[in-house]
Amino acid sequence: MTRFVCLDFETTGFSVKGAPPPEWPLPFANYPIQVSVDIVEDGEINHAYDTVIKGARQLSKWVCENVPVTLQSLEFGRTLPEVVRDIAGLLRDGDTIVTHNTRFDLDTVLAAASDRIGYDSLELRRILTAPRFCTMTCAYSKRVWGRSPSMATLCAHFEVTNGHAHDAMCDTAALAQCVAEALRRGVMFNDRSIAGVLMGPA
Repeated sequence: MTRFVCLDFETTGFSVKGAPPPEWPLPFANYPIQVSVDIVEDGEINHAYDTVIKGARQLSKWVCENVPVTLQSLEFGRTLPEVVRDIAGLLRDGDTIVTHNTRFDLDTVLAAASDRIGYDSLELRRILTAPRFCTMTCAYSKRVWGRSPSMATLCAHFEVTNGHAHDAMCDTAALAQCVAEALRRGVMFNDRSIAGVLMGPA
């Protein structure tokens, strides 16, 4: 039976045009600073992994105000290559990675940050080529809302409470509960177009 590996990254934030230097995300925009993984298997949810990630030198103003991570706490984190190896080690054949905005978490954050620091590995490729499912852009979400729903909208739909949005641990816990509830209701993951959504990047 398919395991659904729910993943979420928090980052240094976006570059905002006109922002003063103290608000620039460094070493660059959307460098990962926190990650969490929860796994849904046979309707059961297990928290599998979480850590802060070393390497950030400055956080955007929005991140400072909304993400419960400080530069000081990052000093005790894992490096990005270590995180990649950790996550790849959790994956089994047949697993599907689930995110709420796959293009952001896997492409804009993980793939782009790895490329910018010159990191590549079999473990990274395993993650990036694994089957993936995006709860924000899937056919079910488009049919229900006619657009891409926010995480808060998704949680409300599946009657899930997110204890602290923009904390990766809380976000993956909530996402996993949404996945488990969707499976219980027999929706979202039984859509005929799921095969196309589950494919990894070209």
